[in-house]
Amino acid sequence: MFSLVGQKASAQLSAQKHIVYLHGKIIEDQGREAISEAFGKYELDSILAAFKAINAVVYCEIRNTNADPKRYAKRVSKQIDSLIAIGVRPKNITIVGASKGAIIASHISSFNTHLINYVFLAGNNAYQEQNNNWKFHGQVLSIFDASDDIAGKSYQYWKDKDNYTTTFEEIELNTGLGHGFLYKPLTEWMEPTKKWIAKQKL
Repeated sequence: MFSLVGQKASAQLSAQKHIVYLHGKIIEDQGREAISEAFGKYELDSILAAFKAINAVVYCEIRNTNADPKRYAKRVSKQIDSLIAIGVRPKNITIVGASKGAIIASHISSFNTHLINYVFLAGNNAYQEQNNNWKFHGQVLSIFDASDDIAGKSYQYWKDKDNYTTTFEEIELNTGLGHGFLYKPLTEWMEPTKKWIAKQKL
C-alpha cells in the first residue's frame, strides 16, 4: 500500500490528513471497474477523488481475491505504525472501510492502540457480532443504511461492549439504496465522513 521505511515526514506531510480507504469485496473479485448486478458500478475512482479534493493524502490498494481480513488488517496496521513513526500525528490518520473494508478496519481498530480515526461503512451484522470480539481504539464513526439487508445493522452492540475508544458515534441513513449506498460518493455518507476527518485535532 505504501512504504515509508527510512523516510521522514516533511512538516507539510505531518500536518496533512491521511486517509486509508479500504474497499468492498466486489473490487477483490472484479477489479477496479467492478459492477454489481444489484447495485451498479462501484465508483472507486470517484470516491478517492472526493477524498483527494479535501487536500488529503489518500491511500488505496486493490486487494487480492479472498484476502484474509485479519491478515490484511495486520499489514495495514503496520503501515499505520510506519506513518506515525515518521512524524504523522495519529489524529491526522483516518481509515475509511466499506463493507468488507469496514470489517478489516474493525480488526485494525481492535489491535492497533494508536488514537487514529475510523469510519466504518456498512460492516456490521449478526455474523460479525457472533464471530468477533473486537475492542476498538481511537475515534470511531459508524454509518449504516436502514435499507441494507447485508450489513445494515447498528454498531450499538460494539459501542456497549468494553472498548478503548475516545469517541464512538453513529449515523443511520435511509437512502433506499440498500448495500449499494457505499458504491458511490453519496453526500449522505461522504459529507459526515469529511467532517469527521476534519474535526479530529490534537
